[in-house]
Amino acid sequence: MKNKFLKWISRLYNLFVRKKVFGAHGPSDLKEFNEIEKRMAKRTNISDHLLTLFVESFNIKPRLIVELGVGAGGSNFVLERVAALCGSKFLSVDIKDYSGTSSYEGWIFIQKDDIEFAKEFESWCKNQGTKPEIDILFIDTSHLFDHTVQEIKSWFGFLSQISKVVFHDTNLRDIYFRRDGSMGIGWDNDRGVIRAVEEYFHTSFNETKDFVDFRNGWIIKHYSLCNGLTILEKCSEKIPSLSHSKK
Repeated sequence: MKNKFLKWISRLYNLFVRKKVFGAHGPSDLKEFNEIEKRMAKRTNISDHLLTLFVESFNIKPRLIVELGVGAGGSNFVLERVAALCGSKFLSVDIKDYSGTSSYEGWIFIQKDDIEFAKEFESWCKNQGTKPEIDILFIDTSHLFDHTVQEIKSWFGFLSQISKVVFHDTNLRDIYFRRDGSMGIGWDNDRGVIRAVEEYFHTSFNETKDFVDFRNGWIIKHYSLCNGLTILEKCSEKIPSLSHSKK
């Protein structure tokens, strides 16, 4: 009953919020970029982050992309374009059947619990003739704390030296807002995803605000809007502390 009421309020509220026009600067020189901007016009719980996901992923020219959780297909739409541009192998894993989500010929879908499949991942890569080294790991599954903790334990061991890990729903709550001011309906997961990230880094974060942080050889970038997106990027080399000597 509560969720139905919130959805009704959201629809009414959004009638008075003007949709943001993306691409107001005119088309870019990259077709895939323009396609993603057009996709962002449809309001979803990840729409604000689609270009960020594209740029962050494309920037490292990934060899292997692994998507845990397909859902409505927003992240899949972006990552398949990254894979096509970079010649990446692209694997998606979901407990539900989303085998019809992508028409990209280089996409591979595995219907299985992602924790269970992690146990088979190394042998799967061997059969595929691929190194078990993930450059982009996108996580958007149950959003539960225990499950996310297990995903970190199960999958981080396969990360490459240039890897980025992208967590969606790191600011999940009953009501969220997008960049254009529109409202969306989520659910209270007791900070499940961000809490698992906090446990990994042995610290605490304020996920209601945008932030950038450095922890244990990682750059952490967090975007609070649209259910939250958090990107972990491995530092390419150790960053020494600055020291100043007196002259």
